[in-house]
Amino acid sequence: MRKFYLLGLISLLFLSCSDDDNFLSVVSHQFSIDLGEDENNMPAESARISLENIEDGKTYTVTTDASGNATIEVVPGTYTINVAKQFTAEEYTAFSGKEATDEVIFNGSLTNVSISETNTTTEVSLVTGQIGDLVFKQIYFSGSDVRKGAVFRDQFVEIHNNSNKTIYLDGLYFAQIKGQTSISSTVRDYNLSNGQYDWSQSINQQDPDNANTAYVYAEEVLQIPGSGEEYPLASGQSVIIAATAVNHKAPLTTQNSDGETVTYEVEDPSLTVDLSQAPFEAFYQDYFASTGGNGIDSDIDNPNSINLNIVFKTFKGNDLILDTKGREALVIFRANEEEYQQINSVPLPSINDDRFDEETSTFMQVPVAYVLDGVEIQNTDPAKPKPPRLPNSVDAGEIATISGKFSSESVIRKVKSEKDGKVFYQDTNNSSNDFEVLDKPIVEITTTF
Repeated sequence: MRKFYLLGLISLLFLSCSDDDNFLSVVSHQFSIDLGEDENNMPAESARISLENIEDGKTYTVTTDASGNATIEVVPGTYTINVAKQFTAEEYTAFSGKEATDEVIFNGSLTNVSISETNTTTEVSLVTGQIGDLVFKQIYFSGSDVRKGAVFRDQFVEIHNNSNKTIYLDGLYFAQIKGQTSISSTVRDYNLSNGQYDWSQSINQQDPDNANTAYVYAEEVLQIPGSGEEYPLASGQSVIIAATAVNHKAPLTTQNSDGETVTYEVEDPSLTVDLSQAPFEAFYQDYFASTGGNGIDSDIDNPNSINLNIVFKTFKGNDLILDTKGREALVIFRANEEEYQQINSVPLPSINDDRFDEETSTFMQVPVAYVLDGVEIQNTDPAKPKPPRLPNSVDAGEIATISGKFSSESVIRKVKSEKDGKVFYQDTNNSSNDFEVLDKPIVEITTTF
């Protein structure tokens, strides 16, 4: 009997150890959330706080009380924190006394936040940003399989008219935003605490006090041509800007820089897309010919697609190439000719006077006031995040694919409503809330010019 008792006790201990095998102690963490300086730092009641553990990808949520406070128990670790507070127009007017015709959304985010027994409190001041009539609907950056698909040749972005009126696309700017691709274990003196560049230290910086909140820094800027009313986009409609407007499901035959014929085979057409009817494309061959450089042989000019103007280029790529891992940030913005000519450009803050000359790369300092929409795209691997490149007022969240580079996945906005056959998409200036991942991109050409 004693023998059986001991065996039972050992079994019980073994089961207990198995049940607790993944057990980790938790800590209590407190949040204090306010609505920022424009709202006199009033507490943000019913703000939704989302935490994602960088190490294991687990997420936690909690909602603030009437004092803007919340407490949550989580596993110690390093977290990305997103906070959102939404008012209806009526609620915001009653709360603030300010007129509002549409919903008002406040956002805030922090990256690389350490939560432990000694770091038990986090304060976040929210900001509200402009909700644009033009938004990114879909972004296909991951590309398709390097052997069976089209690699990065089939990338595209899709822009949607989220308003109830026709908008002319003439003169619209599309930009890739510069920033650090990862968070270094050592924060250098030209970095912010989150690991991003501290642009206030850049040579020729004209607004150091607001350098990291009132601007984004572009490394590539393209512009839709037109005299003002050539490219109307109807309410509820979208347009695609293709890196190369061809049918990527078919083999691509072209000539390389030596004049030799090259064919890019596509073993599995289902992995990629047909962009031959895309209304806009980014064609770089003429640009490189004018600058004495070489384009990429797969960059084919589709005469039925409108070529975007390449107006600013520091990025070293020889086509419109998005980071297939997702370490990107993209914006669309508007500026008249006078405003555009007055936009400043600065070098990286890591460049000192001794290294700065006329050959040094600079980045266009685009005022946030010009930005209509922006999307922060994150590395698929949560253990290797990049610090945010966009201020919270542009995008307080981020979106990543699930399967990573060359997976054929795209990211697309969530549908908010449908009316009279028109689709309108969610836009809260927080991509963590607004976007979802598709297994395959959707290509629907509803607008042509």
